[in-house]
Amino acid sequence: MRITEIRAATILNRGSHADGGWFWMKYSAHPYAGCSYGCTYCIWREPELAFKTDGASFSRAITVKINAAELLDKELAEVPPDIIHTTDYQPIEARYRLSRKMLEVCLKHRFPVIIVAKSPLVLRDMDIIKKISDQTWACVAFSINNAISANYREYFEPNASSIESRFLAMQKMANEGIYTGTALLPVLPGVTDIDDNLKAIVEQTKAGGGKFVLAGGLVLGKKSKEAFFESLQKYNPVLINKYRQLYHNSHSPTDSSWAAIGNKVKQLCIKSGLGYRIKRYIADNELAENRRLAEELYMKAYELELECGDEAETRLLREQAGAIDGLQTATTR
Repeated sequence: MRITEIRAATILNRGSHADGGWFWMKYSAHPYAGCSYGCTYCIWREPELAFKTDGASFSRAITVKINAAELLDKELAEVPPDIIHTTDYQPIEARYRLSRKMLEVCLKHRFPVIIVAKSPLVLRDMDIIKKISDQTWACVAFSINNAISANYREYFEPNASSIESRFLAMQKMANEGIYTGTALLPVLPGVTDIDDNLKAIVEQTKAGGGKFVLAGGLVLGKKSKEAFFESLQKYNPVLINKYRQLYHNSHSPTDSSWAAIGNKVKQLCIKSGLGYRIKRYIADNELAENRRLAEELYMKAYELELECGDEAETRLLREQAGAIDGLQTATTR
């Protein structure tokens, strides 16, 4: 493992509106580039996303932004509070503790946070997450996309923590009253979209005190496709031709397979009393009605996607939602 420490020039990524229907984040900030978990399906392997780390060395070369908290403190003071996706609990965090420092900055500036974790290391900072939750809002989504296959991690998540440890961490978060659940991202066709697996994930999320299962499809760029196909060849070579057809000249499946998977997860969640999307946090201010209207439109777009509705209409709904969400003046229905 090669570790490079740098002093970054900036840390905060700023959106014009929330990533509607997903994490509801307007901002993001992360202390590391590259990831030692080595998940073969990860879209962050793409060079344009990997921050000085090419796809091949993504899991073997980690860049540490040692001034991450200092930068975040400065940059959050310049923008209005909204949901920020932050922290990174890969193993190197145990040494640098940058994620905790960044959470302390979010608490200071009263920013609600969304955390996506693949490790029980996030429990170390449960005290500060609880304070943020009590002050504004915090959501901890545990990245889990397999609950039944004993050898799944060996092929697709070689260095990640056990699934059992993630569900146990979820339970501890839930016991503290922190909004938590499962990020079933991505669902891998022919691998993790099996009915028994989807059912097991929903059931274990419910048992662990989770409130939602957020499912999404697999997106593959050039570098992530290379890494994923290599692991898929070892896992089950019969699936290679299926994926070549699904992802022919495209980052996403070229058929309607996602709609069937999304509907399965939706129905399982409804049956178990769980949300199938993350519930949006909306601050009580003059823009609250904008946020609520945008949320409704984003959800209509998602439902239309599950119904294999008109793509142009779906796209228009999302564009309208984004425009309303990005307004800085109040609107009425």
